[in-house]
Amino acid sequence: MNLVRTLSQLLRRVPSSPPPLAASYVDVERAEKRFYLEYLREGMTVFDVGAHVGQLTLMFSRLVTRAEGHGSVHAFEAGRGAFSRLTNACLEAGLRNVVLNHLALAEKEGQIRLNIYDDDHLAWSTQALRPLENYGINVRPVSIEEPNASTVDLYCQRNDVPKIDLLKIDVEGAEFQVLLGARHMLESQRIACVAFEFGQTTFDMGNEPDHIEGYLSGMGYRVRNLVAGDPVFPGRSSAQTAQFSMHIATPDN
Repeated sequence: MNLVRTLSQLLRRVPSSPPPLAASYVDVERAEKRFYLEYLREGMTVFDVGAHVGQLTLMFSRLVTRAEGHGSVHAFEAGRGAFSRLTNACLEAGLRNVVLNHLALAEKEGQIRLNIYDDDHLAWSTQALRPLENYGINVRPVSIEEPNASTVDLYCQRNDVPKIDLLKIDVEGAEFQVLLGARHMLESQRIACVAFEFGQTTFDMGNEPDHIEGYLSGMGYRVRNLVAGDPVFPGRSSAQTAQFSMHIATPDN
């Protein structure tokens, strides 16, 4: 008995292997685009929340409207500079199935406070007060804007959108706030798929992975990492360990 106890104590002292690293940024982006190519079909309705300058908006537009298809993309961008570039990109491409919205989607209607970064880092613009210096990044916001905000639920009600086939959310940490504003659409499972980012900005915004996962689970959605084999919310314990990743939430049934 003493020998068993001794062996047990020794085994507990052996350091466990470190968890495998999550996919790289490039791998995540590849997996995300591959998912959209495989999932989206003609006639679908897509919400591109945090459309930035339109790279994915243009791709979504092509995938949901082929030939005589009737698919649509509702693109949302809160920042003035990014929205201007998004508008120009859609006009130059001659897209007729994209609804452009200079609007933030959040947990409630009103206004948000958006920290805007320079052109080289425009995609980082966020509601969060990011301590980038803690991550070894010497970049600061150059201005603050206060765009109008609405919710997914109110937008769908006012624009007669009965169902969303893909709700893609990339809003630099405020993904949970967008989901909170989609409560009724999620409860009735009129959102077929949610694609959203996770990373340091999630924590910078004051959001916790457990809350996001619990909220979606309570609505009947299962969350998985878009990269096969990678964990849900890799490095989920803190901003210091969080690793950039994309997640998919779909109804359990």
